[in-house]
Amino acid sequence: MINRKIGPGSHRIESLFIPEMEIYTLENGVKVCEVNLGSQDVIKIEVVHLAGRVVEECPLTARAVSSLIKDGCGHKTSAQIAEEIDYFGSSIKTGSNMDFSYSTVYSLTKYGENIIPLLHDMYYQPVFPEEEIQKFKHLNIQKLKEELSKNEVITYRHITEEIFGKNHAYGYNSQEEDYINLNYDNIYSHYINHYGSDNCYIFVSGKINDRIRYLISEYFGTVRKPAKQHRYEPCTQPVTGKKIRLTSKNEHQSAIKTGRKLFDKNHPDNAAFFVMNTILGGYFGSRLMTRIREELGYTYDIDSSIDQMLYDGCFYISTEAASEYVEPILKETYHQMHLLKDEKVQETEISMVKNYLMGNFMNMLDGPMNVASFAKSMILTNKHPKEFQEFVGQMLETGAEQIMDVAQRYLNIEKFTEVVVEPQ
Repeated sequence: MINRKIGPGSHRIESLFIPEMEIYTLENGVKVCEVNLGSQDVIKIEVVHLAGRVVEECPLTARAVSSLIKDGCGHKTSAQIAEEIDYFGSSIKTGSNMDFSYSTVYSLTKYGENIIPLLHDMYYQPVFPEEEIQKFKHLNIQKLKEELSKNEVITYRHITEEIFGKNHAYGYNSQEEDYINLNYDNIYSHYINHYGSDNCYIFVSGKINDRIRYLISEYFGTVRKPAKQHRYEPCTQPVTGKKIRLTSKNEHQSAIKTGRKLFDKNHPDNAAFFVMNTILGGYFGSRLMTRIREELGYTYDIDSSIDQMLYDGCFYISTEAASEYVEPILKETYHQMHLLKDEKVQETEISMVKNYLMGNFMNMLDGPMNVASFAKSMILTNKHPKEFQEFVGQMLETGAEQIMDVAQRYLNIEKFTEVVVEPQ
């Protein structure tokens, strides 16, 4: 009979299996990554350009182009494009972030004949109709007003602005006037300058056949369109601590963020900091959650996060709580940071965290679509997916000394920017 008082045994995962994928370059410079896995006749195609906020000449043009690129191409209106995608049982999502703009299409493999030419027309014959531009501006202004009714959003906007600077691509915040100033000329200029064949990546996953490969090569591999060269301007904002207190009419709870500038994914301290962050506040069993939520009951949720872009990064701790708990939460948060700096983490805690992370990595590599997303995150940071094994090896070798070392070097409270937004 099974003794249900005894939990199942745990076993350390020593390595990860990274499925095979094919990476090649088309004649015109477009880079393609294939993950040919799965038993269902489904494919996912992601078209990615280095055309995010970091290359903008005019604020919000990256967001505008990525949204409007599906709202009219050639002789087709946005309604006709949407109807065609629905007719073939497909779906499309477009967007942009700090560094990249992208389109993601899901389709049955047999409808690649119809979807890939449509995707091509979106990228090579966009129209950017005036009525769609006005609709985009109106909807996003309304969305911005809604977002600014959330104290958590306000803290994020302020802390990133303080870390990177108000005029830096990673630090500026969208304003209503930025949307008002958008027009066809600056939107089309961003598209022409930054949607090129030499900064384009295509990620294909699922059940791929030779016909799909031919269509991608035929439609995306023949036209050579160089993108405008862009040189990243590093953030020059000094890493100095600052305490910002704001009031808001928005919510009953206060929002808290405290953090600092960090580094990108290629930094040599990345693996050790990743482990240290997980211990501090990177999962449900973290020290911040255990102490501040479970033991003290100050908040429902608290976490520490690493935001890493192509050229830079930041680290911050976030939570929301009643106003009377703001100072006790900050005091305990900094105390937990001091403990990581002053006391070695026990091997049992390190082992548990590593097992948790390895389990997450296994989920990340489960299924062709997930594998393609993993490959994308590696390739877009100029690494081969196989190099992830090196990161995993560094993470598994991280010990108490290394954790204490990165804590002492990066958890310097005097360099943290602290933002609190409290209700009036």
